Amino acid sequence: MKAQSFQKTGKYTAVTEIKENGAEQPTCIVNLIRLGGISENLSTFTINDIELFEDIFITTLEDPGLEGISEVIKMEVEYLACCAQVESYYFMVTDDNKLVSLPQLTNVYCENSNTDSQYTFPNQEYGIEGNILETETLYKETSKIKYVNLKQSFTWNDNKVNTPKNTAITSY
Repeated sequence: MKAQSFQKTGKYTAVTEIKENGAEQPTCIVNLIRLGGISENLSTFTINDIELFEDIFITTLEDPGLEGISEVIKMEVEYLACCAQVESYYFMVTDDNKLVSLPQLTNVYCENSNTDSQYTFPNQEYGIEGNILETETLYKETSKIKYVNLKQSFTWNDNKVNTPKNTAITSY
């Protein structure tokens, strides 16, 4: 099977709402919305720093290779200052359209940054059957992958994410 990757999608959108709350800085609420016949709010969270907030990107991974999971939604929230900070939220969509979220990942990209963290699923390059891997990719100057470190492994059993007590850290 060919390794899959996250792709742009029109099935979901992020809707932002600014709330004046009397504080020095207003609050920005973000709703992840499933589009289609009847739009549905899937998740809500608050933007950490509205002054540095730049954009939101949504991609999906169809058929990630986990039993009972039809797709994975990846929502990246970007903040810009002297460096870019990207908060990544991953939501697994079950076959009965429920969401299972994974812990948020944060990447900071400065001038000489050459690594990023992501979740790797079984049908992706470096994926392992039945596992969701938190990996860190180190890039060469040419943007080609130099190597991938395994940071943590989660198993998918009985429709829930299981975190092992001990995780060996290895390289691919």
